[in-house]
Amino acid sequence: MRTVAVMLVVLDHLYGWPRGGFVGVDVFFVISGFLITGLLLREFDRTGRISFVKFYERRVRRIVPVATLVLVLTCLASYAAFSVTRASGIRTDAVWALLFAANWRFGSVGTDYFASDTPPSPLQHYWSLSIEEQFYFVWPALILIIGLVVARRSWSSAVRRNLTAAVMGTIVVASFAWALTESANNPTWAYFSTFTRVWELGLGALVAICAGAFAKIPATARPFIAWTGLLAIAGGALLITENAGFPAPAAAIPVLGTAVVIAAGVGGETKYLQPITNKVSVYVGDISYSVYLWHWPIIILLGSQMEVGGYYYVAALALTFGLSVGSYHLFEDPIRKSSWPRLAPAKRKPRSSNKSKSSSQRKPMARSTQLASVGAAVLVTVGLASYAIRPAEPAAVLPDNVVASAVSEIDSPSAGATVGPEQAALTQEINDAATAQQWPELSPSMDEAMARETLRPEVGKCGIVTAGITTTGCVYGDPSAPISTVLVGDSTAQAYGQGLIKMANDSGGQMSVRLFATSGCSFLDADIKAPNEAIQTGCPGRNAKAIAAINELRPSIVFVTNSYNPRAFMSTSEQQSQEQRAESLSRFVTQFSPNVGKVVFLSPIPLHKDVNECYTPQSVPADCLGQVPTKYKQMAAVDDQVATQVGGLRADALPWYCTSTGYCPAFVGTLPTKVDSAHTSPEYAERIAPVMGEYLSNIGVLR
Repeated sequence: MRTVAVMLVVLDHLYGWPRGGFVGVDVFFVISGFLITGLLLREFDRTGRISFVKFYERRVRRIVPVATLVLVLTCLASYAAFSVTRASGIRTDAVWALLFAANWRFGSVGTDYFASDTPPSPLQHYWSLSIEEQFYFVWPALILIIGLVVARRSWSSAVRRNLTAAVMGTIVVASFAWALTESANNPTWAYFSTFTRVWELGLGALVAICAGAFAKIPATARPFIAWTGLLAIAGGALLITENAGFPAPAAAIPVLGTAVVIAAGVGGETKYLQPITNKVSVYVGDISYSVYLWHWPIIILLGSQMEVGGYYYVAALALTFGLSVGSYHLFEDPIRKSSWPRLAPAKRKPRSSNKSKSSSQRKPMARSTQLASVGAAVLVTVGLASYAIRPAEPAAVLPDNVVASAVSEIDSPSAGATVGPEQAALTQEINDAATAQQWPELSPSMDEAMARETLRPEVGKCGIVTAGITTTGCVYGDPSAPISTVLVGDSTAQAYGQGLIKMANDSGGQMSVRLFATSGCSFLDADIKAPNEAIQTGCPGRNAKAIAAINELRPSIVFVTNSYNPRAFMSTSEQQSQEQRAESLSRFVTQFSPNVGKVVFLSPIPLHKDVNECYTPQSVPADCLGQVPTKYKQMAAVDDQVATQVGGLRADALPWYCTSTGYCPAFVGTLPTKVDSAHTSPEYAERIAPVMGEYLSNIGVLR
């Protein structure tokens, strides 16, 4: 069963098939709950107690050594493969994993709006180990407490088993109910949370507790029961997706299937299960822990250095199994069978009088270990050779049309506006950056820009979904300035906030800006998916308060910016169509447009390459040179449509970020243009402030 679990995970992560192969982790949870609970119950039956010292000695020997080895080597490899910022983040992930709290780390990162789209950590798979160990910090104590209560009252062992089953059954039901709630309302936390996963380990524990009953299953029925469970696991792997109510109720299919297979095997060998009982499957099951630990870092690290294809797949599989075989036989298994760590005092053994047989006489390496070492070396060699002989990736070559001196090839409503000296100077800097062969000395450096908070405090504090909105708060410049402006929208609007603050501060008392934009809150009248429950529930009220404040303030200008990344409905997970987006945007804007001077739709930074992925120690500027996506024009057309409807306009941002032919560099001058794939860096927002002001003045908005 361990083979089934680990191969589902590896195939899904490497090939993307089966699409629900991630349920292999759920299979692992059930197996673990069954095995550990069985060991604890047998120890209590035999001794009348549970030795926590010996239990955790075994857990440390089993889990920690090879897990630490993979953590250390992955961190070292990350500094060679990734940017310093990303590698430092992976080092932080390793600390959380070492403390068995990786699931909380990745849960919080996944629900952090500004980190939810960051590249996956090569240590992300440690979340499942953390959940298991958190479970085993509590469950042995509960078994012991139940056993002591039963012993004190002189109840029978049958009563103890029933009481243990009742306690675990209650935990399973409560955890599953919570998983149902979280899967519907907060799917990221549901995936990583201990409380939404305990029911899976608990179901395995229940199988162990009820092993006596399952042992009575007739031998003739066992194969049918086992195959039913295997088919349930296969069905889950083929049909389940992470968006289909996961982990509850969808994970119940593979979890129950695993419990059924295990129950069928209690008390005797089950026949006709050759696909999972042959020698190869048994061996893969033996090394499955090492396979699980190695496979994900190798997939991520290799993927950052190779094109996905035949050479990549050979290298990934060969290195995964080569390192797994080697670490199992030379590291994991020897330590597991040793007495390390000795948490309790060891019993003294009588000294041997025959000193000629000293401990320096080491036992020869077992034949099986020798063969495994050779096999591991061969596999690692094949993997490295596949990496070495892979077809050379073409060097990042700049296309011939990166820049153009002729008419722009991008439709832009700002094309008719007079191009002032500020825009002309910026255009030259953009063209120079787009054709640069080497990274210049940036200030801040790309690593510094990526490592900091996305927004400066003065902007970030104004965009918290739970914060209030008032007509007197978050205002910059002279509040009584003749030109009063308000900024609404999501985090891409917030990214413009720094530039608008500079415009207000440099206006000589002529302009003020109030920041109402909110991270994760699309300024759209629709039930749009948000990255976490707090934003999901807080957005409607926050947007309503912003609209009310605008109607009370009656400002000269309202700037509206929403991400052009297509949004999906919460209820259906279907993306909004252009028509639906236009309708939902119009419903909000028309609620205040009669009370403002002008509505200006500031189009966001084009969504293209993420600097967290493309910027590495080996990269050149061309690696991070993105192109304006087709979806950008479609979303811009929506803004144009609503702007026409309310008598406003759209300020086209493309000339502030990209060449006239649609190529967008990751830096301009000495400044990083963005901090990820979708958010302008604060420094660059200030850099384009005079360009924005010049453009808005030229078209008469700031007069």
